[in-house]
Amino acid sequence: MPHILLVDDEEAVRYVFERYLSILGYRITTARDGAEALGMHQADPADLIITDFRMPYMDGGELLARLRRIDPHLPAILISANPVDAGPLLDGVRFFSKPVSMPALSETIAAMIGGGRPGPGEGIGHGNRVGEPNALRSRQCAA
Repeated sequence: MPHILLVDDEEAVRYVFERYLSILGYRITTARDGAEALGMHQADPADLIITDFRMPYMDGGELLARLRRIDPHLPAILISANPVDAGPLLDGVRFFSKPVSMPALSETIAAMIGGGRPGPGEGIGHGNRVGEPNALRSRQCAA
């Protein structure tokens, strides 16, 4: 089961995303901020990061830069109400504006890492798999 680390300082947002993505078959870990997310990823590496951009202590861009030093090929999704704030994106990072379309998010996740199940009214079963689970990616990086 693909593992997603979801990072947002708003509890309600974490709850909605966690419920939706869990129903689709993903294993979800949540963090309140970038520092917590860094520790969680080191203890239990995720296959994909979904992070808000504006958060206290460390914004989503800085979090992704630090995570990429640990895992250079880690796929990620950055979310912000203001696309200008996010600036240029790192390779392998997709951007979503708030409010997020959950069907579009689930299709993007499936394309990036595979796994999950189609949600109500969604047609994800096309099999286009761009990324691979973390264990395979780690082996390829070590080779």
